[in-house]
Amino acid sequence: MEDMIERFLAIKSWRLIGGVVFANLLILFLSQMALVNEVVFFNTYSEQLTYDRAMEIFARMRSLTWVSYIITPVLLILKFSAISVLIYIGVFFSDLHREITLGKIFKVVVVSEIVFVVASIIKLLWFIFFAGNYTLDDMSFFYPLSLLNFFSRSEVASYWVYPLQTVNIFQLVYILLLAIGLSRISSIKREKADRVVIATYVPAIAVWAALVMFLTLDA
Repeated sequence: MEDMIERFLAIKSWRLIGGVVFANLLILFLSQMALVNEVVFFNTYSEQLTYDRAMEIFARMRSLTWVSYIITPVLLILKFSAISVLIYIGVFFSDLHREITLGKIFKVVVVSEIVFVVASIIKLLWFIFFAGNYTLDDMSFFYPLSLLNFFSRSEVASYWVYPLQTVNIFQLVYILLLAIGLSRISSIKREKADRVVIATYVPAIAVWAALVMFLTLDA
């Protein structure tokens, strides 16, 4: 794994960012084309809408899909930037800022994001080949290799969905990749890199999950 990370870190930053953004856009496109169709949409809202009304809303939704292709890159860059600044704060307060720059941390964050691309691919393939009949609710509920997989939709309140999705194998691998990347791209020892990531990213993702949970509960 460490050799693989080093190979990715050797790639120029703009190519890494472009590759991750392109992969996410491709997955988004394939999901919209292969997974979200008229049947799935109607099955999701059949109890609230007539068929004609559902198809009217579906057509309108399809006409606005271009918006998601604009928003996705922006959200990804914001995510990379926020996590990079957060980790750099941890590096600074650990008195390690002389050993690594914010730019290098940003590169590590982008490389680590690849694990979530893999998770998205697995989710896409799952619904294409194994899910059978499903609705949009099923798609939003499912996250591969997460705690949520131990429960059915009827057993989980809506405000618990995101926190349970957040606790997953890919999240653990992401944390590991961040720590390995920090130690590989700088002179920071692995033990110190582990402490920085655990002290910054882990509390941040916990607070974020709690915030989403609160907003869902309030809704």
